[in-house]
Amino acid sequence: MGRAEANTRIRDFSGGSASRVVLALLAMAIVSLRIFGDFGGDWRPSHFDEWRSLAWAQRTVDSGVLAPEEPVGSPNGLARDIRDRNRSLGFVALVAAWLELAPQPVDGFKALALAFFLLYAAGIYSLSRALGFRPWAAVLGVLSLGSLPTDSMILGPGLAVPSSLSLGLLAFGLLAHLRLASPVATGSRVRWGLVLLGVCVALAAVYPLTLIFFGGLVITDMVVRSGSRSAPYTLSLVVLAGLGTVIFLIAEWQGDVPATAIHLGGLLVLDQRWHLVSLIVYTLDGMVALPVLILAFAGATLALVRRSRFWLAAAFLGPLLALAGYHFGGVGLVLPYQRVGLFLAFGAALCTGFAADRMLAALEGRLGPRSWVSGTLVGVAGLVLALAPSPAPPFRRLVRVERPTPALEAIARHIKHAHRPPERVHAQPREAMFLEALTGLRAPVAVLDSLLTGYPPPLLDCRAGWELVVGDSPCPGYQKVFESEGIPVLQIQSPRPGDGA
Repeated sequence: MGRAEANTRIRDFSGGSASRVVLALLAMAIVSLRIFGDFGGDWRPSHFDEWRSLAWAQRTVDSGVLAPEEPVGSPNGLARDIRDRNRSLGFVALVAAWLELAPQPVDGFKALALAFFLLYAAGIYSLSRALGFRPWAAVLGVLSLGSLPTDSMILGPGLAVPSSLSLGLLAFGLLAHLRLASPVATGSRVRWGLVLLGVCVALAAVYPLTLIFFGGLVITDMVVRSGSRSAPYTLSLVVLAGLGTVIFLIAEWQGDVPATAIHLGGLLVLDQRWHLVSLIVYTLDGMVALPVLILAFAGATLALVRRSRFWLAAAFLGPLLALAGYHFGGVGLVLPYQRVGLFLAFGAALCTGFAADRMLAALEGRLGPRSWVSGTLVGVAGLVLALAPSPAPPFRRLVRVERPTPALEAIARHIKHAHRPPERVHAQPREAMFLEALTGLRAPVAVLDSLLTGYPPPLLDCRAGWELVVGDSPCPGYQKVFESEGIPVLQIQSPRPGDGA
């Protein structure tokens, strides 16, 4: 069979461009249904980070100012969380825009997560096709995303959080870089250069750690790839490295060079004391489903021997080495080890598609591109990936869905109607988290901190003079103004200490 005939049959087996789009959309619909069907139609926030982002965005809308928060509270809990969150101000701005534009911003909050996931899936498919994968292989890579876990520590695609948005941006950033790196003139260098620049800026504003992973893959590709370097390729690397370094240093500047150097050392080399990291230990199969791992290992092995595909292996094996560093050495670079799972899954999806593409190529070489064996392989692999159970977290409580009770929602509606910031509200930890997001009022940092550390919340400080207290209070000077299903809302009646009364 001649090469022209083989190419024709490959095109026939793959289908036309319209059918490829339909195929990709079908795969995205399947994995979206798997991930978001678990919420049972309740699309309110379901995780601490989602509620915190809503609270911060609500304060931004109320004040008209997007400002970083002061990292106060326990040094091992919310203080660290706020420092990390201050690196994602762009995401808070996005949620603030959602609050202003969406008709039901809280009840439909998961629509943001769905949009982030569709961007992620479309990025995996588009990047796979740009790498030359057959359409069926690219679809299998998308289907591998359907078994990704979503839980309280790994986070995952079912949550509208900065890391979820960053993965789709990462895919399209790599796509833009590959287009610039192509030795064949495409006539759209400027467009792809702007896409790359936009992705870099967006990642820096949303989730800077992804920008570091992005830069690592690009540098790996440039070092290993054979052949001459085109000017656009070199330019993209310079822009990526220069822009990323400048933004990173600005964000982490501590006032002088010695203090910044010490700070960066503690930031880049992490031990396992990150929130509850020393108590909750994930294994590899707790981050990526077993069938995906098998195909990803096969794809990474095949990519290692191809210079132009070496970075694919690095995308999967790099996070794997980081996991090994945490498990066996107790230290790691840049990322807490649960977050490494997000990038491990990204590399696994690409390597899964590459393994499928190489298997299809081998079968087409022996049996022809329209062989029933190839179709059967694709069908079986697709079913396995689509139906593979999501990994279970080490503790079942990690999959908890955090949502307010109807009574607390009624209290929140009453408070929002009768009170406005800068008033403050005191409640038990979980209730305080919900009330911040639903009312815009400030809750005590020390109480919220207990949600991250697992320690009991501090007793109500009567001297603090909280304007509102939800629940019973031993403090004098408060009067009940509202009650919902036995839960009282108390308002301070006497001046706060220090007011001069």
